[in-house]
Amino acid sequence: MARYGMIWKIKPELKEQYKKDHDEIWPDMSDALKKAGYCNYSIFFKEDGTCFAYLENEDLEKGAAWIATTDVWARWQKAMDKYFVKSDGGVIGPEIKNLEEVFHID
Repeated sequence: MARYGMIWKIKPELKEQYKKDHDEIWPDMSDALKKAGYCNYSIFFKEDGTCFAYLENEDLEKGAAWIATTDVWARWQKAMDKYFVKSDGGVIGPEIKNLEEVFHID
């Protein structure tokens, strides 16, 4: 299982609502993530609005490509879009930066 880390930014003043929306994730969105192979998925928040996500997936490229074709993904990204700090307002969803793993220990 491959491990992935990524960051993006949300508006810090909307943190509590962002957390609430994830606490109440739509069942069909949760199912889609699982079907796309996302597991051990966590999002962490820093006070400046930076979010760090960690997840595991056998083939993230394949899973991300599949989930991007689903209606629930499009609806979720549209619903979450109000939270993201972005340089390109034409992009729906967060501007994700993938991180390189430099150390791991079991």
